Amino acid sequence: MYINGEFVDDALVRLEAVQIKQQLRAESPTSDDFSIEIQARDAAREMVIERILLSQSAKKDPTPVPPFVIEAELQKFREQAPQQAGCLLPRDEETLRSNIENELRMQRFLAAITAHIPKPTNKQVAAFYQFAKQSLTVPENIHAAHIVKDVDESTSEADALAAIQQIQSSLQQGASFEQLADEQSDCPGRGGDLGFFTRGEMVAEFDAAVFDLPAGSISEIFRTPFGFHIAKVYERRAARIPRLNEVRADLEESILRQTKIETIHAYMRDVRAQADIRKSK
Repeated sequence: MYINGEFVDDALVRLEAVQIKQQLRAESPTSDDFSIEIQARDAAREMVIERILLSQSAKKDPTPVPPFVIEAELQKFREQAPQQAGCLLPRDEETLRSNIENELRMQRFLAAITAHIPKPTNKQVAAFYQFAKQSLTVPENIHAAHIVKDVDESTSEADALAAIQQIQSSLQQGASFEQLADEQSDCPGRGGDLGFFTRGEMVAEFDAAVFDLPAGSISEIFRTPFGFHIAKVYERRAARIPRLNEVRADLEESILRQTKIETIHAYMRDVRAQADIRKSK
């Protein structure tokens, strides 16, 4: 394939298609292989074309990428994939360095074509908040602590239950929950404090035992896959929609990011419309 006169090896499309096929199979496991193959090939071709066009646009800026920036990115690669970097031949490393430079040029170019986009106005942020606020709901969460006696290869179910029952007896006699958590729990420290958490962050058995407790109360003994627990709930926070001023910064970032994406897509549509793309003979 030739894009504006630049030869593009079909191997690039095939390589991209392999990754896309994996994604398509995960998203649609019942689809037939032929359908996935066609979708992956078409999507891969479009992605490669767009990337080459973007690279060509970026290369029109003659300003060089500082060598030290390229070297810093190359060093990151070596640190993240030492087994690969260690096997690179000098020629391969030069190719990698060239690829890194090209990637940095494209990042610089994208930053340049989106640099003019202004910060969202208060009106835009407020409108987006009204549109999206239901999806911004902060779920119910509680602040709790626990005492646990583990059931494992060194402690039998009966021994762990007997130990937690003794702790429960001490609590009923007025002993400090936090002190017992530090002194007798198999997960000591901070008085057993777990901080705030929402449903689903703990195992299901833990959620079932604590989420219906009122603030200030201590649970009965309950079992989880880890062992036997007693929990104390300090505070409950009902699900709520956050106020605009609480999420303003995140909303501004979302609006700006979406505007940048739309700007880039519009630019690429224009470039694609003018591009000379031909099949290899």
